[in-house]
Amino acid sequence: MHYEPTYLMMGEESKDYKLMGKPSDELDTAWEELMKDFFTEVPYSYVASVGRLNEAIPMERGGFLATYSFMHQIHCLKRLHHSYWPDRYFPNTTQQDRVNLQEHNLHCLQMLLKAVMCKADTNPETLHWVDESRFPLGNRSSPHECVNWDFLMKGMRQNRIDPFKPGVLVHPKFGPVVPDGRNSVIDEKEKHRFVINGTTLLVSETDVK
Repeated sequence: MHYEPTYLMMGEESKDYKLMGKPSDELDTAWEELMKDFFTEVPYSYVASVGRLNEAIPMERGGFLATYSFMHQIHCLKRLHHSYWPDRYFPNTTQQDRVNLQEHNLHCLQMLLKAVMCKADTNPETLHWVDESRFPLGNRSSPHECVNWDFLMKGMRQNRIDPFKPGVLVHPKFGPVVPDGRNSVIDEKEKHRFVINGTTLLVSETDVK
């Protein structure tokens, strides 16, 4: 893991936000590109150290299937962002679907809250006076020590797992989870457990190495 001094900058308008802006084909592509790395393989040694060898899913290279917490958190941010535009991202939903989506969103908010409280970023965000208002304004940038994101993602791609590859996910009781790869039909009751959580059916076979 590489860290470097960084100023976290905030754009003034949503058009400046690559992932959190208003819906567009470009934004959707950016999300899809990021979520390709949702599933990864972690070492045997780690799974053994946390006492989960009996409940983990083994991979053919000797490690185990996992997703890193920060990717789960990003997935939650993606869902919350998408929930503002249900006609685009969750069309033709039933009343029960909407109840399920709300419950999932609340789960995501709870996870993000716990993540923020766990890490507790203590970098101060100072305030200053402005001529246009009597109220102080918070600075839109603050110094941090941040992970080198590109370096992290490069390492993630080396251990990326394609969940749609034949033989990767085979339930000991129910058999292959996605027997027809990206052409598999996922039962509506199960979609929230798998496809929406991580790599979607929209990712091209050639994109996952």
